[in-house]
Amino acid sequence: NTAEGEKYACCPLPPYLEGSGCVIEEDDNAGRPLRDVCFHLLKLYSDRHYDLDQLLDPRSVTSDPLDYRLSWHLWEVLRALHYTHLFRQGWGVLNASYAAQLESEGLWEWAVFVLLHEPDTQ
Repeated sequence: NTAEGEKYACCPLPPYLEGSGCVIEEDDNAGRPLRDVCFHLLKLYSDRHYDLDQLLDPRSVTSDPLDYRLSWHLWEVLRALHYTHLFRQGWGVLNASYAAQLESEGLWEWAVFVLLHEPDTQ
């Protein structure tokens, strides 16, 4: 029972933004507000064709936009559950970014493992 433009609750922000109050952080790429990964999972549950790019964005979990650990593992779980509507480019970015992150930590064996999941064999 609130007015059209009036908010009655704060947006579900990622954990690292929770203490900042009722603020909407804008995404630099598409102008979409940042949301918590749990919010995206609930949206995916209610709409099987929900945009996976938002869900797998590292900033929905951590303040480091180059930390692809949870995003890559979450994508592998979603693929096992037959959620396959992520574009090949997004899939490639997840694989390459996580592999580069692992390699920079000296874990090149795991980086090779991640790259074996690459959809484009070329």
